[in-house]
Order: sequence, then structure tokens, then C-alpha cells
Amino acid sequence: MGKRFNRFFAGLTAGYLRLIGVTGKVAFEGHAELLDGEETFAVGFWHGDSLCYYPQFRDRGHVIVTTVNGRGDVVEMVGRMFGYTPVRLPDEHDPDASLLGLRRMLAEAVGRHACYSMDGPLGPYHVPSRFFLTAAYLTKKRVLPVSVRMKRRICLKRRWDNYMIPLPFCRLTFTFHDPIAVKKNGFEAAAEAIVRAMDGEPRG
Repeated sequence: MGKRFNRFFAGLTAGYLRLIGVTGKVAFEGHAELLDGEETFAVGFWHGDSLCYYPQFRDRGHVIVTTVNGRGDVVEMVGRMFGYTPVRLPDEHDPDASLLGLRRMLAEAVGRHACYSMDGPLGPYHVPSRFFLTAAYLTKKRVLPVSVRMKRRICLKRRWDNYMIPLPFCRLTFTFHDPIAVKKNGFEAAAEAIVRAMDGEPRG
């Protein structure tokens, strides 16, 4: 029943996102051209904004990273419907989240952009996870932070991530910020730079 419902929900979500893609207006700011260059990036966005990204960068062969937990099943299904290659990783505190396993599972992302919700799957809100930063470091990818502004939306404020659902005929503006390198002993500095770029100031 769980898998059947997930397939139904994924199909419903994909259909709704296609409607948004047809009726909405999209604008790009910043460094969107980097997605078409030779360098590949860890493309990072906040979990609460993640629904907006599927239709905009579809069928480019990007990797979409999600959890091996059941919560990632719908993400995988929707991602495949839009032409992404899902890579399932254990959650940050999962005992299977070893560096060796992380390297193996991320091997598929080496030659392609890898898309992540940086504070997912469970938060804290707008804090890049160490797991995300480790993945970017191991794949030798600079982080390309991407924020989005939405007009005509629903915000689920009772969720930890303030999940945003764009409405038909909405306007979406994606901002591609300056890339940020993750260095071996500079995870905290990279996290602060990401938050500063996305939100203005790092959170305590």
C-alpha cells in the first residue's frame, strides 16, 4: 500500500509541476550560465524551496540526491519523471553513512551536476548539513547556491522547512549565487558563506 500510494502521489506531484511549468513565468539572475559550462557543481537549494526545481532543469542528466529513507521514495520517482538520475544516500546520523559508502554512492555524480537540498531531509532550517558539505568535498565540486523567490505560493509554516508550494500562473525568480569551494578544514566557513549568500547573514 505504501509503494502504491507513493507512486500515485509522485504522479500527482509531477502532473502539478508540469502545470506550473506551463502556466508560470520564470526568470534567472546571477550565474545561471554556469550550468552550461564544463565545470560541474553541487547545486544547493533549501529544502523548503525544493518543489520549484524539478521542471526548470529537467532532462539535463543532472543527479538529484535524496535519502535512502522512505521519505526519499517520492523524490526519486518525481526526479526520474523529470529526467534526473537519483542517488540515494543515508541520512547524516545513519550508521551506514560511512565515507567509503558515500564515495561509492556519489561516483555516479562525478561528471554531472548534483542537486541537493542543503538543509534536508530534516533540518535544522537553513543550515547546510555536514553531510552535504562532505559530499561536495569528496566529489571535488564547488557549491553553487541557488535561491528562489515566488509570487503566488502557499507556505506550510507548520513544517520545519516552511515548505513552499508554487501556485499556477506564479512567477519564479531563480538566483544563482557565486560558487563556494569546500576545503578540507573549511566546512564551517563554507557553511557560513552559503547562508550569507542565500539568506543575508549566517544563523547561530
